[in-house]
Amino acid sequence: MDIKSLEDELSKFIYELETENRLVRVGLKEKSSQGEIFKKYRSLFSAEILTQLKNLLKKKNTPKEIDIIERIYFTIAASFIGDKLAKLQDEITTHFAQSKVTVDGETISYYQIGPRIAKERVFEKREILEKAGLGVIEKINAKQLKVLEEEINLSKTLGFGGYLNYYSISKKVNYDKFYKVVEVITQQTASLWFGAISKVSQDLLGRPFKNINSCHTSYLRSLSMFDSFFPAAKVVPTFLANVANLGLADLISKIKIDDVARAKKNPRAVCYWPKPPTEIHLVIKPIGGEQDYEAMFHEGGHALHGAAVDPKLSYSLKTLAYSNALTEAYAFILEDLVFEPAWLSHYLDVSAYTASKIRWQAYFVNLMLLRRYLGKFTYEYWLFSAKNLKNGPALYAQKLKETTGFVFRPAYWLSDMDSGFYSADYLRAWIGAAQIKDYLVGKFGIKWFLNPKAGKFLRDLYGDGVKYELEEVVKRLGYKPLDTKLLISSYASVLL
Repeated sequence: MDIKSLEDELSKFIYELETENRLVRVGLKEKSSQGEIFKKYRSLFSAEILTQLKNLLKKKNTPKEIDIIERIYFTIAASFIGDKLAKLQDEITTHFAQSKVTVDGETISYYQIGPRIAKERVFEKREILEKAGLGVIEKINAKQLKVLEEEINLSKTLGFGGYLNYYSISKKVNYDKFYKVVEVITQQTASLWFGAISKVSQDLLGRPFKNINSCHTSYLRSLSMFDSFFPAAKVVPTFLANVANLGLADLISKIKIDDVARAKKNPRAVCYWPKPPTEIHLVIKPIGGEQDYEAMFHEGGHALHGAAVDPKLSYSLKTLAYSNALTEAYAFILEDLVFEPAWLSHYLDVSAYTASKIRWQAYFVNLMLLRRYLGKFTYEYWLFSAKNLKNGPALYAQKLKETTGFVFRPAYWLSDMDSGFYSADYLRAWIGAAQIKDYLVGKFGIKWFLNPKAGKFLRDLYGDGVKYELEEVVKRLGYKPLDTKLLISSYASVLL
C-alpha cells in the first residue's frame, strides 16, 4: 500500500468536499452535492483499504510512521461513514439552506432568524422569532436522528464499541477522565455564573432569571448596548491591521475573506482549509457589534494557523488532525483580544471607562458560552454512555438547564449537537488557550498583540500544522495539560 498516494487522493477529496460545503454555506449554491463527491472518491473509502491500514499498524513501524498511518486510517474511516450518510446530509443541508419562515407577515430565510434575534431589543419579539424557526428544526429531526443512528452503527461495523468508544480512540481522548475535568469547571464556575446571570437578567432582560428561553442568549451575546463602538465596516480592516502589527501580513495573501452579506448565507462565521498553506477561506457575515469582531478574530486565528503551516510537512501533518482542540485554542487566543482594554484603546479608540464595561460584559458572555458547552458535553457524554438515544431530547433540556439556567427546547437536541464530541474540543481549547495567553503576556507583555516577536512565536506554533495535540503544545511551554486554574481564575478576576 502506497501511503503517499493515499494522502494525495485524500487531499483532492477534501479539497472538493470543503469547496462544496463552503459554496452552499455562503449562499452561492442552494443545493448541496456532497454525495456526488463521495461517489467520485468511493474507492478510497472501502472496507478493504481500512483493513489494509489496520494490518499496516500491526507491523513494525517507527512512531512517525504509525502516527501518519493512524491519521490516514481515521480520516478514511470518517469518510467511509460520511459516504454512507452523504445523501441524508445533503438533504439536511439543503433543507436549512432553502427553508423560509414567516414572521409578522414577512417571509425571511431561516438563516436570517439568528441575526435578527441577536439585534432585536424587544423581549417578546425575540421569542416570536425563535418560535418561527422551531418548525424548521422539528421537520428535519427525523433525518438528523437517522444520521446519528447510522453513524453509531457504522462505527460498530468498523470494530468499535459505539459512538463514545470510536471518538475516544480516533481523537485520542479519554472522555471518562475528561468528564471529571468538566465536572470541576462546572462546579467551580457555578456560583460566579449564576450570580452574574441573575444581575444581567434583571438589568438587560428586565426580569428575574427564571424560566427564560435560550433564544435570549443570542441577544446577550451580541452586546447590543456597545454596538456603536464596533462598526461593521471596520471588522476586516481592524483584523488586517492587527495581523500587520504582529508581523504576519504576508500570510493574508493566502487567505480569501468572504464578508459579503448574502440573504441565504449561514450567519455563523467559519474557516476552511481546502489546501493549506496556499488556499484558506475565512467566511463571515457582519451585522455590526462586538460579536462580529469576536467571530472575525476567532476565524482569523484558524486562518492564520492554516496559512502559516510549513509547506514541507506531509499532507497528514498539515491538516489531518486527531482533534480540533489545538486550532480552536489558536482561534480563542485572537478572539479574546477584542475585549481587552489595551486592544480596545489601540484599535477602536475606546476610553478606559467604556473598555472596562465592555470587558465585564464580554467575560460574562464568554462564561455564558463556556457554561453552554459544559452542558453540551455533559449531555452528550451521558447520552452516549447510556447508549439510549430515546432519552436524548429530555436529557438535552435537563443538562443545558442545569449548567446555564436557561430553558432549551428538547427539539434542539440534534441540531445543537456538533458531531464527534466537538464540544470537548472546544472545552479543551478554552483550557489550553488560557495557558498560551498567560505565556504570551508573561513573555511579551500585555500589548503582545503589537509585538512582531509575539507574531514570530505564533508563526512558529502555526508552522507545525496539526503535528501536535493541544496538550502536547502547552506541556512544551511549561504548563500542566488540562489544568483549569488559569481558565477559572480569568473569569473570577473580571466578574467578581
